[in-house]
Amino acid sequence: MEYRITRTVRNQARVSYALGAETPPCEVDCGEGVNVELASPAARRAFAALDFAMCAPYPHANELKEAIAAYWKGYAALKNENIVLTEGSVSGLYLVNRLFLEPGERVLGGASLFFEYGADVRLHDAFFETVPLKTEENYRFSAARFAAALSPRFKLAAFDNPNNPTGQAIPPAALEEILAAAREANVCVLVDEAYGDYVPRGRSAVSLFDAYDNLIIARSFSKGFGLAGLRAGYLLLPPELAAAANNLSNPYAVSSLSRRVAAAALSEPKFLDELRARTAAAKKSLMRPWRHLSFAHTTDSVAICMIVHDDAGVDLAREFARRGVRVVSCEGFAGRNAARLRVPIGLRLEKVLTAMERIDAEQ
Repeated sequence: MEYRITRTVRNQARVSYALGAETPPCEVDCGEGVNVELASPAARRAFAALDFAMCAPYPHANELKEAIAAYWKGYAALKNENIVLTEGSVSGLYLVNRLFLEPGERVLGGASLFFEYGADVRLHDAFFETVPLKTEENYRFSAARFAAALSPRFKLAAFDNPNNPTGQAIPPAALEEILAAAREANVCVLVDEAYGDYVPRGRSAVSLFDAYDNLIIARSFSKGFGLAGLRAGYLLLPPELAAAANNLSNPYAVSSLSRRVAAAALSEPKFLDELRARTAAAKKSLMRPWRHLSFAHTTDSVAICMIVHDDAGVDLAREFARRGVRVVSCEGFAGRNAARLRVPIGLRLEKVLTAMERIDAEQ
């Protein structure tokens, strides 16, 4: 049997910044960027109150869209026609590519944007060009350099905020610089805010949504809200784009159960203040002066960071694994001597600090 799958799928090698070799079981898992530290009390109550009967019908309720609009009230005047529900933010990213990309077209992206996104661009037989984060600038995102790279030859621009793997948040003024330049070039901008709940709402691109008709935002409940298993997320789009996206999307995206729990989480977001404060305190304790280890530019309250060893020959992810801590190699982005670490809280933090002390002393 000859399986006549598409040429782009056949020729596509799976790309990810997590290129490290398999590691043995670890005592502390700081690899996945999900929140396992604090949970929304409102989400817990909603989960406990779920009714099995909700599983029978298809999901039609607008409660999650209404909760999203209410959550952003005061930052953007969202209506149901601006919101497209997706299975996590990753499905939203793929949906935007389906909406815009045809063979031979180009996307301008941030160099460390979720690598699966760039792979999906190539699956559309399109080209993904990146604006790199420079080592000599400690991987700081440059809005000026990104804006200068924009031109009408690009169909779409995309980057994440906060950035993965560095955990740096881009301020609204920098976002606005990019959006203005993109509008001049007739380019839509996709901002992936998967880690967006680790910064206050006023720092989100959503605060610019009403002012820019070329802005698309992908949000998730998987990170700050700690609800990755729900597979719930959403896109915010101008009404015309949202209507077109609905022509492509699954009309039953996000189950009734997930909609109920996610909506409850949005109704009482104050626990995020505590999460950000505790994350910032833990992250500061990690970022002490080290002999061989340093940190890429980052934002204290964001629960991921990129650690770099000054010896390019060190496999940093493997060194952490040898000491019982799982991290994610950044070999595909900054080199095998760099790794992304999710910032732990409490006893796990002490174990990570001990591992870092041993790595720093022994190399």
